[in-house]
Amino acid sequence: ARAKAEEVLGAPPARLDQDPDVLDTWFSSGLWPFSTLGWPRDTPDLRTYYPTQVMETGYDILFFWVARMMMMGIELTGKAPFSTVYMHGLVRDAEGAKMSKTKGNVVDPLEAIGRYGTDALRYTLVTGSTPGQDIPLSTERLLSNRNLCNKLWNTCRYVVTGPLARAEPTARAGLAVTGPMAAAEMAR
Repeated sequence: ARAKAEEVLGAPPARLDQDPDVLDTWFSSGLWPFSTLGWPRDTPDLRTYYPTQVMETGYDILFFWVARMMMMGIELTGKAPFSTVYMHGLVRDAEGAKMSKTKGNVVDPLEAIGRYGTDALRYTLVTGSTPGQDIPLSTERLLSNRNLCNKLWNTCRYVVTGPLARAEPTARAGLAVTGPMAAAEMAR
């Protein structure tokens, strides 16, 4: 910060003062589970919602955020803020690199929805999310899953509005799948 100030303002070094009303990001996030509920006052919300059961997070901030929440919660309230931590993988770019605005490899979800549709984005993320594994997100997968969603939509639309929808209930009952199909039945 000092070097940047000298570059802009010149020498002698400019005086830099830290804003006294700013909390460190990781410190303040450690306060989040109980400070949002009215702490340090004993509020109805604090009594009702603290502690909670599950904290869901990416593994990359386990130490930076979750550990601080746990330590500060125990220290300042006498109770752990949650009993279970559910960790999921990170959404990464197609090559497996962490997405970063600086690198320019971020997939904007709103742009992806506009181009491929909400269902395609959701399906891409859900089908790629094995617990504990990162999710590579590529335009190829989005395109492929958009096409799959489109086929499912058209199939459902055909079933609901096509000839089967207008058939008599007794005729439709004969088409019901009531168990595993034999190979000969599938070949028809």
